[in-house]
Amino acid sequence: MNEQNSGLMALGGHEPDRIPKTAELVADRIRARIISGDLEEGDSLPSEGQLMERFGISRPTLREAFRILETERLIAVSRGSRTGARVSRPHVSSVARYASFVLQANNVSVPDLFEARLAIELFAVRNLAREASKAKLLQLRAEIDRIEGLSESKSTQEFFSAFNEAHRLLVELGGNETLHLMIQMLQGLMGQVVLQIVALHEETTSHEKKKVVKSFRNLIDLIESGDGDAAANHWRLHLINANKRWDYDGTLREILKD
Repeated sequence: MNEQNSGLMALGGHEPDRIPKTAELVADRIRARIISGDLEEGDSLPSEGQLMERFGISRPTLREAFRILETERLIAVSRGSRTGARVSRPHVSSVARYASFVLQANNVSVPDLFEARLAIELFAVRNLAREASKAKLLQLRAEIDRIEGLSESKSTQEFFSAFNEAHRLLVELGGNETLHLMIQMLQGLMGQVVLQIVALHEETTSHEKKKVVKSFRNLIDLIESGDGDAAANHWRLHLINANKRWDYDGTLREILKD
């Protein structure tokens, strides 16, 4: 029996229309254990010898499987070291970086990115108005207190960079894990775009920064009141006006080219 077939038998697989390479099947098995939590961050995989025996495969096939998992950033291999391969659980930063490349390659516009954030945050705001706990409201108020403290002492770029975190927190507290992942994917890109746009405009005045802080405080009050429609309408106008303030219609590729 050749290695391809023996690997299939060892992994409990069957022959599909396109027979995957044995290395892909080995990577599938290890990946499944990482995603399921059987293997935790920093765990060492068994030695090469043990894995080769377990799967009935050769060293080159095992190392090809390792390369697949390394490309996915699910393991880190210390070559020439006794520690071998260690598990690295999936991180949103890897997805975010690639998503940024995809959006830029597809020539997505800056307004398109802002519209996506608007859609995500309005959903989160409505969710918060339905079920905002005192703890969540305290988190939001603490965050805006922190940002207000930066309004006088920090530059416009630093101020809006800090405010970017408030946008992420709003979605996190909104309670939808998938949307939180999406906003995390966009957060770094959004931060880069905002800083580039801010650099193209005059320094934001202290009065304008105070208006931004006041608007966020008003949002928290509306969320606390439980009026989801009023909270969403307020935040929609806030984000639309903010986008008009920056007035940039170019693409992500253009704004980030430098």
